[in-house]
Amino acid sequence: MNKKRVVSLVIVLTVTVLCLGAGLYSYSRAKKFPMSEKNTYAMGTIVSQKVYGDYAAKHIEKGNLLINTLEDTISKNVDSSAVSELNKNGTLTHKDTAELISACEELSEASDGAFDVTVGKVVDLWDFGGDNEGIPEKKALEKALSAVGDIEIDGDTVKIGNNAEVDLGAVGKGLACDSVISLYRATEGIEGAIVSVGGSVGCFGSPNKRGDSWRIAVRHPRSENEFLGVLTLKEGFVSTSGDYEKYFMYDGERYHHILDARTGYPASSGLISVTVICDSGFLSDALSTACFILGREKSLELLEKYNASAIFVDEEMNVTTVGEAEFEKR
Repeated sequence: MNKKRVVSLVIVLTVTVLCLGAGLYSYSRAKKFPMSEKNTYAMGTIVSQKVYGDYAAKHIEKGNLLINTLEDTISKNVDSSAVSELNKNGTLTHKDTAELISACEELSEASDGAFDVTVGKVVDLWDFGGDNEGIPEKKALEKALSAVGDIEIDGDTVKIGNNAEVDLGAVGKGLACDSVISLYRATEGIEGAIVSVGGSVGCFGSPNKRGDSWRIAVRHPRSENEFLGVLTLKEGFVSTSGDYEKYFMYDGERYHHILDARTGYPASSGLISVTVICDSGFLSDALSTACFILGREKSLELLEKYNASAIFVDEEMNVTTVGEAEFEKR
């Protein structure tokens, strides 16, 4: 699916990527545009916006409304959402949702099944951050895993098997960034904006008349209050997936929430953090998950296919950049 088409589907901080505030460096002597700032909570995370321009304050609330509307459509945790209807009834006719899931299925195929949004029942069994967090029973996990990939898309209609469940959590935050940045880019009087939705960031324009790039600090995966380095970006989208976001320890082993859809268990690729940079929030979010699962070497072809760059951090804290990412390690 064309990346522009994916964005059009949705007119519609300490997090994995730190921006806005401590992580966003100041721009010293260049004259800044007027700025409006808003921090809210949606999609289970902090949403931070900084919007620059004469009419920034007038329009910033529209960004929040877009994110809330998107969440109400694609979240499986919202009972009235289109995705909840699909999971309850096994079928859904809804053009935008069908196109979005179709795009996810294309990425699933490109990643050899490592990334798959039909992994919802498996995610539920692990219940990271919930009251029943823990290692699932083998039989229950095997049953849930057998339903992964049991999906059919025919035009605007999506059908899933009895035991399947769609979970769009791996792309929702990136999609939210797509929506909000598209809104601000098309709004007269807005000169630039940077938006953070959890571990996904979108930016365009500039905060000042000199046209400075954005400087985004990437979190250190093993030190919560430190950053690994600084990413310089003129415009685009950044998403990070790490084994520190949601996890529990058992018998000295870390069990994190990034599940390999092929095994049903947390990915074990030798990586602890992956940051992906590209021109689509949807893709940056999905690719950061897929690349974390696949590992650095197996991710290279996928990154090339989608014209994306990445920053990999392995278990020995070795940092490797792929593509054209302008990253300065601290």
